[in-house]
Amino acid sequence: MFTDLTQLQLDALKEISSIASGNAATSLSSMLGKKIDITAPNIIVEALEKVPEILGGAEEAVTVIHLMLKGRLSGSILLILSPSESLGLINILTEQKKEKIEDLDEIGLSALKELGNIVTGYYTTALSHFLKTRIDYSVPGFAYDMLGAILEEILARMSLESQYAVITESNFLVSGDIHKGHLVFIMPPKTLLAIIEALGDLE
Repeated sequence: MFTDLTQLQLDALKEISSIASGNAATSLSSMLGKKIDITAPNIIVEALEKVPEILGGAEEAVTVIHLMLKGRLSGSILLILSPSESLGLINILTEQKKEKIEDLDEIGLSALKELGNIVTGYYTTALSHFLKTRIDYSVPGFAYDMLGAILEEILARMSLESQYAVITESNFLVSGDIHKGHLVFIMPPKTLLAIIEALGDLE
């Protein structure tokens, strides 16, 4: 089973996420002029249908910044945040204090998209270096809906074949506060197989 990876293989995937997180944190710190750390304390690989259960349920309201991969590897990368965590991060990025996601203006939405673009972009870059292949991706999109509905839409765009997800906890540490989210890489079996093959026969 693709989800039955060895601990060393999972550690290798975690290392990719750690490199991406470190680079994204450096970029955000430079952009905002304040210290930001991003950690990836846990990573799992699961069948796509289990993702809602892991992240709080299909009816859980979430904000998602997502992009589609193009080229040799196909799939979609999502930065999933609760509405409250999104509002907290937007406050850090723009100093806007909003009570509801629906109250966000274009500046707030653009800041959230740029955050997702930076985090997912560095993840894609780290994966590209590891696999020694070019990976292109779309401009980031934004969605605010129930988690199950968002995943169904993305699955419909990709295909009807089985999908897998690499789920990485993403913690944003700013001024002593922790804002929690998840980076989710949804992929067809052939993409996950290519990554596992690149990891080698680790045992």
